Amino acid sequence: MVNTAYPTQAFDTPHALLQGFIGLLSEEFENPHQHYGTAICIVPELDDIVLEAKITDTLDMQIKDRDAVDLSNADARLTMPLATVERIFQDFATVDWRDPEIIGTVEMAGDMALVERLARSAERPTDWTLDRFADAEELHRDQGYRELSSIDTLYRPSQATVLDYIDAGRPAIIQGLGQEIFEQPWTLERLEALYGDAVVRVRSATNHVTMRQFCAELRAFMAANDKSFDRGLDIPYTEGAALPPEMHAQFGPLFFDKTELTIPQLWFGAVPTHEPTSSVHRDPHAGFLFQVIGRKRLELYSADQASMLYPRKAYNLYQPCWHTPNAPDFDRFPRARDLRKVTAVIEPGDLILQPAGWFHEVYALDSPNMSVSYFWAY
Repeated sequence: MVNTAYPTQAFDTPHALLQGFIGLLSEEFENPHQHYGTAICIVPELDDIVLEAKITDTLDMQIKDRDAVDLSNADARLTMPLATVERIFQDFATVDWRDPEIIGTVEMAGDMALVERLARSAERPTDWTLDRFADAEELHRDQGYRELSSIDTLYRPSQATVLDYIDAGRPAIIQGLGQEIFEQPWTLERLEALYGDAVVRVRSATNHVTMRQFCAELRAFMAANDKSFDRGLDIPYTEGAALPPEMHAQFGPLFFDKTELTIPQLWFGAVPTHEPTSSVHRDPHAGFLFQVIGRKRLELYSADQASMLYPRKAYNLYQPCWHTPNAPDFDRFPRARDLRKVTAVIEPGDLILQPAGWFHEVYALDSPNMSVSYFWAY
């Protein structure tokens, strides 16, 4: 699975690698929200140069002598080892910025929105992903899923039934699974007692957070009752980090053999209930979201409405959209006026199946909140 438009390359020198990296960032750069600024990227092994990125409607990124750049005037600053730059370029179709092997090597400061804009511009989908989304758009159009008004509920379905729903591209809420997991309610105290030393979040090269530390942050945050927090790296929310191995036995996949599924992701922490915890996007694999603490509401949009959601050009493992249904800007994204959605609410013990290609936005109805997600690998 490759992207034939962006083939893997080898570079003879660090300078050539950086030039290739700049080209990758620039080719599909978009900035429709017009968030402007300057970001500096420092590569420690190359102490005489820096990468300077001037972000407007386009990206102007250049290699410059360090002495010629005033680092104090940058709106954002990254420090990234050369090996990480190379890995991002070589693995642009699979790189995940939440991966400890990536985020754990990078230091960041300043305007995180600019950092996110640069980071996402380095991503590219595989040809398989492009074909998968095209197939989903055709299937959803043929099935009339734009007119779907409700989502089926299945009680302890067979694996064959789940496969039938995946093949039909039809979402469903699955109930009655993993009942022994909920013989006791899940609380912060129970999570601490069972998984206190497990690392649940890696924020940077020097900031690794255990479950015990995370729960302490979460309690302090809830006690402060801050309802206007910024969705940055400092909030107590795991943002889909890899589920710690210590938690797999309890919260691992409930369907299929584990070798047929991706590594589970943990969505846990304090979340706003007035805005989405996960902005609208689509995945090329069938996904499962298992609810553990609190409730969530999912708003789904059929794949044949892709043009109305303004999906981003630069992406890899999933495709985010520029349109934000919770805060629409119809002057900038006029086609979004005609969108149709179907809504599902899941409670602790519920598992929602989202076949490949469905755009979805996730809201937490309660905080704190905890879910575990994973994808079927086919």
